[in-house]
Amino acid sequence: MGLRQHSAGEFDRIVFNYGSVRIGAFRCHPDHARFHDSGPAKNCCFVFPRTAVKIQHEHAPAFVANPNVVTFYNIGQAYRRDPISPEGDRCDWFGVDSDIVLEAVQTLDPKVDSRPEHPFRFTRSSCDPSTYLLQRRVYTRIASEKVQDPLAVEECVLHLLERVLGSAYTDPLNTTSLENRPQRRDIIHDIEAILSECWEEPLTLREIAGEVGLTPYHVCRLFRSATGTTLHQYRQRLRLRGSLESVIESRRLLIDIALDSGFASHSHFTNAFHREFAETPSAVRGGSAASRH
Repeated sequence: MGLRQHSAGEFDRIVFNYGSVRIGAFRCHPDHARFHDSGPAKNCCFVFPRTAVKIQHEHAPAFVANPNVVTFYNIGQAYRRDPISPEGDRCDWFGVDSDIVLEAVQTLDPKVDSRPEHPFRFTRSSCDPSTYLLQRRVYTRIASEKVQDPLAVEECVLHLLERVLGSAYTDPLNTTSLENRPQRRDIIHDIEAILSECWEEPLTLREIAGEVGLTPYHVCRLFRSATGTTLHQYRQRLRLRGSLESVIESRRLLIDIALDSGFASHSHFTNAFHREFAETPSAVRGGSAASRH
C-alpha cells in the first residue's frame, strides 16, 4: 500500500496511508462550496484542529472544535461545520481501521460490543499538551516526505489513539452529564466559542459574561466546574497550541510569534510554552528540524 496519495477533494489530502492507518490534512476556507457539508466521514478517525470551528454531528448537540480538543468520527458519520475562525477549518486527522478502534475502545468501555458500527461514543474530548505536541511531530515527520520506517508511524498512531481515548473517558465534559442540562451545555459552548474566535486578543470577564448573559462570578464558577480549567488557562492553551504551527513549520522569529500570539514578550512566551509542553520553543523547533533531515 502506498505511503502517500491525494484524495479527490483538494481540501482533504491524505498524506500517509500504510497498513491500518491513514493520516490526512483538511484545509477548507469558509468560502469553499463544501465548507458546511463535506460529506460523511470516510474513516474511523480522531482529529486535531489547528483552527476553531463549530461542529455538529447528526442527532447530537453542536460543539466547539479548537486546538484544545480532539474530535472523533465513526465511519459514515454525517456532520455539519460552521465557521468560528476566519481561516475556516484547518485540522490533521488520523484514521485507524475500525476493528482496531473497536478493540482499543473495549479496554475502556466493554459496552462497545453493542454498537460495533459506532465505536467512538464521544464527539470530542480535551487533549493534554504532550499528546497535542506528539501528534504535531508525527504529522510534521510525515509531511517531510522522508519516512524511514512507516511501521513506526503506524505504531505511533495507535499509541495516539490509546491516549486520546483515555482522555475522552476522563474528560469532565464527558463524565459530567450535560445532556440533561442543555442550557448549561449551551453556555459552555458559547464561552468556548468566544475564547476561540480571537484567542490572541485581550478579553475581560465582564465582556465574556455580557456575551452569555451571566455575571462574571457565575461565568468563572460555571466554566471551571464544567471543564476543569479556568478561562485564562483555556485561552492560554489556545494561544500556545496556535503558536506551534509557526514554531515548527516556519522560520519566523520567536519574538514575532510571541507577540502575534498575544504574549507580552519573548520571555513570557518561552516560560508559558515550557510549562505547557515541557520544552522551550527553540528546542521544539530544533527537534522538528532535525527530524526532517
